[in-house]
Amino acid sequence: MAYGTVTQLREYLEQVKTGTATDAVLSSILDRASDLVTDALGLEFAAYGASPTARDVRAVGGEWLGLPAYKAASITTILAITSRAETYETTAAVTGWVADEEARPYRVYRGGGWTRDTWYRVTAIWGYGAAPTAIVEVTLEAAVNIWRGRDAAAWQNTVGAEGQGSVTFNRALTWAQRSIIDGVRARYLGVVHA
Repeated sequence: MAYGTVTQLREYLEQVKTGTATDAVLSSILDRASDLVTDALGLEFAAYGASPTARDVRAVGGEWLGLPAYKAASITTILAITSRAETYETTAAVTGWVADEEARPYRVYRGGGWTRDTWYRVTAIWGYGAAPTAIVEVTLEAAVNIWRGRDAAAWQNTVGAEGQGSVTFNRALTWAQRSIIDGVRARYLGVVHA
């Protein structure tokens, strides 16, 4: 799924001719730019699903249960699983938990703790949601660079002899764009480098 639209991309490329064929090329470039950004991020943004689904998570122990990315306030139930995936599997409702959703990555607190190596079935709306504005902007900028560099040798840092004989070209992602991506990754994953 592209982080941005052809219409948004055209705002940066006003000189580009209109038409279905050109729009198809721009759409392909936008997909490639989105893939570059997703790879650099280490996560993929997509619209949330409409309804909650269950996912099994193994606890590492302690008062906090780490979960895959989910939509805030969407956890409906947490069940402790006994004999997971066996024909005699049983579940029991877990109470006394509180979701900490002030900052990502979200975690769930329970004063009594989460039993180490126990599986819990959490029902929520999973995923990261729509891409934030910063990621859309970086994607559009990367798409513009791909468009402008497709007929030039823009896929390397320098061409020619080192020093005054060299010419510098744009990378697929600039250092400023990578810095923005690092900031978003830190907010969503709690780490700078994936």
